Amino acid sequence: MAKFSSVVIGNESLLVQCAEKLLSAGHGLEAVVTRNPDIGNWASNEGIQIVTPGPGLASRLPKGFDYLLSISNLDIIPADVLALPSKGAVNFHDGPLPRRAGLNAPIWALIEGETRHGITWHMIEGGVDEGDILVTRGFDISASDTALTLNAKAFEAAIESFDEVIEHLATGLKRLPQDLSQRSYHALADRPSGHGLLDFTKPATDLARLVRALDHGGYANPLSAPKVRANGRIWLVGEAQGIEGRGTPGEILEASDDHLTVACGSGALRLAHFA
Repeated sequence: MAKFSSVVIGNESLLVQCAEKLLSAGHGLEAVVTRNPDIGNWASNEGIQIVTPGPGLASRLPKGFDYLLSISNLDIIPADVLALPSKGAVNFHDGPLPRRAGLNAPIWALIEGETRHGITWHMIEGGVDEGDILVTRGFDISASDTALTLNAKAFEAAIESFDEVIEHLATGLKRLPQDLSQRSYHALADRPSGHGLLDFTKPATDLARLVRALDHGGYANPLSAPKVRANGRIWLVGEAQGIEGRGTPGEILEASDDHLTVACGSGALRLAHFA
């Protein structure tokens, strides 16, 4: 297998796990572009040049490397940086392309009721997430998946599939153009309807899925928190379960010290873990 050199750019631990695979396979890693101090410490321990993102990035990067690898990187990469690698630039996307382009793909997949999700490694060419596909993986969305667990599945798929990405980079890129007529896209500013305020005229199952989609565990929530309005206050909701029940939408069917059951457009929603 031919050896190649690369620069990697990103700010999450996934970058480190993929970079370690590159090094273990004997490929050159010329620099790491990151604003994450933990990744910087890892790179320093490996003797790899650390470069911070920002103005003048192209002039601060090494020259003469083969690939630029964007891994868990949400920044738009400047054109002069994309022009540096001799063989191209590759991005990890946490959704199946072309169906789930843009940001927060796992969250929107949950909100919109998908039963399957996936990840894509693709060339950085054309518009955002429009480049030719190199490697994909797909997996089921379970009835209990949250934003946290679905993102974890995406990262696991990324790690597992990166060996195949390395093979592409070393032996020749096998590119599959996207059918952009099948494309959907969510931008940075996109938010759920009502910014997460639960609309009890909707089915209870839809609202429970929305609460799961906005559950990031202890990690930052980039969209909005699920919430209800009661007694002139906004209450954040930590857990919701669709159950059988009937009443006027918004009617409280049961209240206890640790949960509240509210009638919905169909079924009822049991809410808990308020804040």
